Amino acid sequence: MHRLIKRQIRRVWRDKELNELPEDIQEFIELIDKTYDNFDIEKRLLENTISINTEELNALNQKIEMDGELRLRGLIEQAPYGFIIITESGEIFDVNEFACSVLAYDKDKFLELNAYQLFARSSTSEFEEISHQVLQANQKLSFDDTFLNCDNVEIPVEITAGKLVIKNTPHILIMFQDIIERVQAERINQQRQREIEVLNKSLEDRVQEEVMKNLEKDQLLIQQSKMAAMGDMMGNIAHQWRQPLNTLAIAIQDIEDAFLFDEIDEEYIRAFIALSMENVSYMSKTIDDFRNFFRPSKTKERFRLKDAIEDILQIVTAQLKNNRIDITLVGENYEVIGYPNEFKQVILNLTNNAKDAILDNRQSGAGLIKIEISNYSDQFKEVRITDNGGGVPEHLIDKIFEPYFTTKEGNKGTGIGLYMSKTIIEENMKGELRLANVKNGALFSILVPF
Repeated sequence: MHRLIKRQIRRVWRDKELNELPEDIQEFIELIDKTYDNFDIEKRLLENTISINTEELNALNQKIEMDGELRLRGLIEQAPYGFIIITESGEIFDVNEFACSVLAYDKDKFLELNAYQLFARSSTSEFEEISHQVLQANQKLSFDDTFLNCDNVEIPVEITAGKLVIKNTPHILIMFQDIIERVQAERINQQRQREIEVLNKSLEDRVQEEVMKNLEKDQLLIQQSKMAAMGDMMGNIAHQWRQPLNTLAIAIQDIEDAFLFDEIDEEYIRAFIALSMENVSYMSKTIDDFRNFFRPSKTKERFRLKDAIEDILQIVTAQLKNNRIDITLVGENYEVIGYPNEFKQVILNLTNNAKDAILDNRQSGAGLIKIEISNYSDQFKEVRITDNGGGVPEHLIDKIFEPYFTTKEGNKGTGIGLYMSKTIIEENMKGELRLANVKNGALFSILVPF
């Protein structure tokens, strides 16, 4: 720039020499030369300074990198985990002492390995997938695997893998810890679990065996209950048949007198046949009711409470009347679900129980049994059987449903009727059977689902 200025001045003064120029122009040119010389010196100084600063900066960067590596190395060595740095090609770049200790490798030997020799189960394709996920997809992985130690013994480890950049080159950083104790604990737990399963199977077999024994016992009790009921039923049938048999006997005896008095004609014969068939049909129905009563219901079905109770009353009413016991039935004919024949057995057991209580405790007057049907709740219908037989002593109420327990004297009771009644209602039909004392008697309440 200063040369350009000097050329322009000389052109103005027509190429005169410097000493021929005016004094002030000469002083101006000398000032330009000095200024340029000073600028040149400062430029060289600046270039030297920049060179020095660049070298210091490079040195500082190297120091920072070295300090960072030293800090990272210190952290890695102090950590209670194994650290393995693996290159993208699978070579072992660096390890810490903890990793060498766990896998029993000398560090130099360790660094001669590659990842495929280290992983006991991972194939080449599997390691490449791990490498891709960490280095390309920048994912952090956590998984359990096994490493081979220097003796080719599998060491179970828990692994966390991530990306680590060293000098602008991506590496795989493996952090792992030995989980031998956890694996052993899991194996012990698995063994214990198998032992528990074997024990449970044994217990299930024993429980099943006991259940079968109890079922056989219940079947025996049911059979005994039915045999006891059968005795009562035979007595009821005897009472049921007494009147029609008497009627038939009188009709048959009347044939002889009618013949002697010449009264036998077509009308007489028709009347005799009608009377006889009516009584025979009544007796036949009694036998059918008796047979149906002892036929077990195999599956739950819908039936009507009042119809089932009336079937029993047809059988027992004659005997009750013979013992001066009045029985009444009131309420709606609700439909419920359960086992109708077993339910009838319960009604028979409870009416017989009420009859026996009345006969044992009656002072005077007629015995009373009242059966009421009502709606108990949104889930149950209720059948209440009340008698005036004096009730049950309070200290015996809790025992009344136990098997073979009876309040009857001598050989009058087997102690299984009420037990079986409760079993049928509560276990088989999923209802409830309760007992409470009321004035002058007892109240049995049956709740039946519908």
